[in-house]
Amino acid sequence: MEALKTWQARQDDAFVVSYPKAGTTWTQEIVSAIVNEGDLEQINKSHTEFRVPYLEATFLSSTKEIHVPPTHEIVDKMKSPRTIKSHLPGHLLPPDVMKKKARIVYVARNPKDLAVSCFYFRKVNPFRSQDGEIVYGSWWNHYLYYWNLRHEPNVLFLKFEDMKKDLKGTVERIADFLGYTFSDDVIDRIVNHCTFGNMKANPMANPDTLVAKVIEAKLRHMKNGAEEVADSNDNVAPKDRPSFMRKGEVGDWKNHFTVAQNEAMDELIREKLAGSGLVFEC
Repeated sequence: MEALKTWQARQDDAFVVSYPKAGTTWTQEIVSAIVNEGDLEQINKSHTEFRVPYLEATFLSSTKEIHVPPTHEIVDKMKSPRTIKSHLPGHLLPPDVMKKKARIVYVARNPKDLAVSCFYFRKVNPFRSQDGEIVYGSWWNHYLYYWNLRHEPNVLFLKFEDMKKDLKGTVERIADFLGYTFSDDVIDRIVNHCTFGNMKANPMANPDTLVAKVIEAKLRHMKNGAEEVADSNDNVAPKDRPSFMRKGEVGDWKNHFTVAQNEAMDELIREKLAGSGLVFEC
């Protein structure tokens, strides 16, 4: 995080920013497909997490002999135009991003569905934070910072629910924002590539293929004595873990929230978003 304060962005960078589990993987694949001008053969040569690196993430190597540099150093060596993912709240995003007016595609999701998705993600990734602490802070602070930037020419604020309603329109909107113009055939190709079902079935678009490897490397590191094993879920075989891409639906919270939970969340949403103009239909 200290290094990111002075990290150098490029004017033609395309950032995909969101609160975790708000539609990041979906959006980054759309942006990657657009930047690659719908060349699916090229896109499927490498995993989405390599095509759209996770800026603030630090990964462990499975062996002491291999040094894995911080992601921002890997990004420095990428050719332009770069596509980059981040979950950083606005005040922690590298200042040079806004200074250079790099493009930011931000996606927000109904807080109720976000909560459900985060709940299931904890089953995919068994490593727990301390009680009461959330890795990227409060969702409303995250949302509102970028919502208040929505009129900046380098910021495109999207809602997950609108993306689900009109994927083709979303692809066209993002392409226009990033400065690309495509024929209907290319747009349709990107749309088909980026449907939830096709992404989930595609090992180069579904994070499951890498998540399992990361978790297993982490487990080996922990069981070698560097850390204590977090909980019983650590020993769940990858094939038995829930998928990173679970449903991708709107309104799934209705299958999980009690009446009391829904009323409490509605009150919280009204309180936190009051006067902002940001609303969610579901």
